[in-house]
Amino acid sequence: MRRLRRILCLGPLSILVGCARCDAPPPRPCQPTLRVAPDPGAPASGRRVVAVGQIAQTWHVGAWAPAAITLAEVAPGDAIVVLAACWGDLPAGSSTEPADDQGALRRVLDQGAGTVGRKKPPVFVQLYVELDPAPGPHTIIPPYLGGPAGDGTLYVAQVRGLTERRVVASGDSWVRGSRLPEIAVATDRPAEAGDLVIALAGYDNVDQRDHSGFSHPPVGWIPLGLNDDAANNVPSELCYRAAPAPGGQALTWTWTDPSVNVAAAVIAALR
Repeated sequence: MRRLRRILCLGPLSILVGCARCDAPPPRPCQPTLRVAPDPGAPASGRRVVAVGQIAQTWHVGAWAPAAITLAEVAPGDAIVVLAACWGDLPAGSSTEPADDQGALRRVLDQGAGTVGRKKPPVFVQLYVELDPAPGPHTIIPPYLGGPAGDGTLYVAQVRGLTERRVVASGDSWVRGSRLPEIAVATDRPAEAGDLVIALAGYDNVDQRDHSGFSHPPVGWIPLGLNDDAANNVPSELCYRAAPAPGGQALTWTWTDPSVNVAAAVIAALR
C-alpha cells in the first residue's frame, strides 16, 4: 500500500536530511522553466486571472519538472498568487517557502511550518502573494520538498484588475481521518462583491488509484488547475471566482477516492 511505503521512506530519509542541512533549503534550480503568457481569452475587466501555470514533483522523482514557472509578461498593476499542495519529506523547522527571482513573495498562509516533521501524513497547502511586482518576467521557484518521498503541485496565477492591492480575507483547513469524503474551507472575514477569491485543496490516500475523482468546482467557480494523480502525488484542484455578493466565502471539494486519510485547503480574497 502506498502510505506504508511512503512512511518507510520518510523516516530514515528525513533523519539523513536533517543531519545534512539547516533550516534554509539548498539551492534550487530555476531551469528549465514553464513559460506562461496572458491568455487572450481571459476576461477583459474586473478582478480576474489572466494567466496560470502548474508544475509537479512526482513521488520518488525528487525534483520538480519543470524546475520553475515563469510569468512572461507581468504588467504594471498585476499581482502574482502562488499556491501549492505538497507532501514534505522534511524535518521540523525546514523552510517550505517558494521564491520569486525578481521580487519577494509574502506569506498569506503556509501550513508547511506546522506540518513537516511534526504531523503525519506531512501534507500541507500554502498561499503566497506579490501584490506590486515589477513589470516584466518573473520566475517562481517552488518549495524544497526534501528527498524522493516529497511530492506536490505548484500553481502560479497572474491576477489583473486589483484596485487596492491587498488580501482582505483568508482561511485554511487541515483534516486527518479515515475515508475522508470531502474538505471545506472558508474565509475568516467577509469579502465584498467583486473581490477575487482563489482556493486550493489537496489530499493524500492509503491505496493507489489511477485518478482522484475530484469534484468540479460549484457553479460560478472557474477551474484553474488540477493534478489528478492519486497514485504518485498529492491530488489537488485550484479554482477562483469574483465574489458574487458580500459576505464570507466558502468552498467544499469532494472526491470519489475511498481511501483519503488527510486533506488540506486554503482560500483568500484579494481586492
